[in-house]
Amino acid sequence: MRLESNRLYSVIFTIFSISLLLTAGFITGCGDEGDPVTDTVTGNGGEPTDPVVDPPVVEEPAEPKVSFKDDISPILAESCATPGCHVAGHFTNLDLSTYDTFKKGGQGGAAFVVGDGKGSLVVKRIDGSQPPQMPPGGPPLDGEQIQLFIDWINEGAENN
Repeated sequence: MRLESNRLYSVIFTIFSISLLLTAGFITGCGDEGDPVTDTVTGNGGEPTDPVVDPPVVEEPAEPKVSFKDDISPILAESCATPGCHVAGHFTNLDLSTYDTFKKGGQGGAAFVVGDGKGSLVVKRIDGSQPPQMPPGGPPLDGEQIQLFIDWINEGAENN
């Protein structure tokens, strides 16, 4: 009976050892899927996440464009398109009373070249870099007004 008892313990020990090895292999092979609610590594249902998160891109609001209607036209009306100056019938054929006639230019050519504010004839005349300085006989435009013309032309010289 002792022999059978030793054999029974041997069989039980063998089965226990095999079960233990299979259980350890199963646990090792499966890994830890994590809890999507509390897992700080995955945190999204088991999908790995990048530990470095880029902040959202915040775009700076674009500066408003210079407006022909609101910025340029009032300067032209006050200083240039006055009786005896740059209106219809002026000897230079440069009429600055409307956008279309301003864009058309006069005897001296185009009053402005879109995209080339500083190189445009109107800017050269109002800043005095090409004589005669405009407006003749009146106070010259200030630096801020001249910059409005430069910016407007550089921004596309739109009729806005």
